[in-house]
Amino acid sequence: MFTSLVPRAPTATSVKSIWLFEGDCVGETTAPREELRLPTGAVEILFNLREDFFRLPGKEPALRTCPSAVVAGPYQRPYVLDTAQQSSVLGVVCHPGGARPLLGVSVHELRDRHVALDDLWGADADRLREQLVAAPDASTRLRTLESALSYRLTNSTRVAHPLAAVATAYLSGTPTQHGVGQLGERFGYTPRRIEQVFRADVGLSPKAYQRLQRFRSALRRIDDAAWLGWSTFASQHGYSDQAHLIREFRAHCGLTPTTYLRHRGERLNHVPLPPVSRFVSVQDPREV
Repeated sequence: MFTSLVPRAPTATSVKSIWLFEGDCVGETTAPREELRLPTGAVEILFNLREDFFRLPGKEPALRTCPSAVVAGPYQRPYVLDTAQQSSVLGVVCHPGGARPLLGVSVHELRDRHVALDDLWGADADRLREQLVAAPDASTRLRTLESALSYRLTNSTRVAHPLAAVATAYLSGTPTQHGVGQLGERFGYTPRRIEQVFRADVGLSPKAYQRLQRFRSALRRIDDAAWLGWSTFASQHGYSDQAHLIREFRAHCGLTPTTYLRHRGERLNHVPLPPVSRFVSVQDPREV
């Protein structure tokens, strides 16, 4: 079961949504144990409420464990998500530019990484997870986490730069256009200052952020390619040609567009992986 809420102010300034997934216990489901998680560019905070650890992507099995509260992203590339243990997970999705006041570090330090939340919050991370585990129902868990985030924001010494929100909204709204060079003129900042703000508050450069949003725009409308044809589809989504579209899909998805269509799951950002051999590598994304 999936439950979510849109937070209230002041949490809403930094957090897009808070969600809770409660599924079957390990051994009671036929769902794939691993799936490919596609990048969104967002920073997420995750709490495993049933297990005392998370399995991390991109490491050998013996090395890929982390405490039961982690920060993920922002990712530009896909990673393998182990779903077998994640039968009760509570998550926070931050707005672009919203994570820095919550976490207290430059978001660039988190790029393409999973980091233990207690590395950033200390003992507060463990205390909060204990409260979430003890909460009697889904609604209480969601509101408990919302209150904790509100408290941290109210007492944070970091303030999100206003440029991060408006510039990422502009780039997300024009993903097929080459608008990065217009940011300075549009918002009254030097290119150097824009790069600094994106590095600290978004974690990606303006160009990397727009590339990712262009990919995600194409991903959401990928079924249109069946009647448009790949060349026209590529052109309509801001790619110079079909080869350019394929290169960008491989960079952000690890798959070609046609391979994604063959293997995609029910959710846009998740691709089930074969139970024995993977058709993608997290460290070196490629088609089989």
